[in-house]
Amino acid sequence: MDCESVRRTLGAWLDGEVSEKESREIRAHVEACPSCRAERSRLERLQFVLRAALEEGASKVTFESFWHGIERRISQGRVRHREFWDWLRPVILPRRLAWAIPVTVVCVLAVLFAEQFFFGLGWGPRSNVAAVESIDGHGFNLALLRESETKTTVIWLFEDEEEDEPAPEAASTDASL
Repeated sequence: MDCESVRRTLGAWLDGEVSEKESREIRAHVEACPSCRAERSRLERLQFVLRAALEEGASKVTFESFWHGIERRISQGRVRHREFWDWLRPVILPRRLAWAIPVTVVCVLAVLFAEQFFFGLGWGPRSNVAAVESIDGHGFNLALLRESETKTTVIWLFEDEEEDEPAPEAASTDASL
């Protein structure tokens, strides 16, 4: 390992947060490298000073009032409807109502278009009748498609293919006729 990678992981190594293999590599490097050894002793002194300051500060803090408040709340219990209201309040606050508008739109659209997705509801007419008429007009064929629901009319004009093709030769006739 090089000095840069050791210095990056030195704090984690002192806290015991590296794998055993990495720990062996770091230990071997620290024992051989004087600058990394100095960095290790600097971090150990810093850790010692911080631990002493925290322990001294923690001994000055009285936790009795804190624990007394916790015990009082536990023994007091909570009313069921109060718990429900405490849960519901953050959901319905005005800043949280932004979700209500899209949900309302989706619900209204779902009701309006339910007939399209669920055919058995019977809210509207279900007949979708289309009529196709074919008219022969002097060598041209005309086809009309009328669909009543959308009031759509489609007109096709096409030539009769049978007239365009050469007629097959008449069968050989008897010479006796």
